[in-house]
Amino acid sequence: MTAASYPVIRCDGEENLGGPCDAETSHPMAQTVTDVRRLRAPEGWHTRPGGRDICPDCWKDDIR
Repeated sequence: MTAASYPVIRCDGEENLGGPCDAETSHPMAQTVTDVRRLRAPEGWHTRPGGRDICPDCWKDDIR
């Protein structure tokens, strides 16, 4: 068995029901969380002041 370690960002928004959002993303070419943020930005992921990551669904729902 082989173990792999890779950077992941998780959404800091909340779902419409008021609970934490379970969305997360990574990228096979990412070495750091900063890489993930840069590579996923065109897909609609946003980084807010303080380092909060917001997924496209929460951003669309105006949870900023």
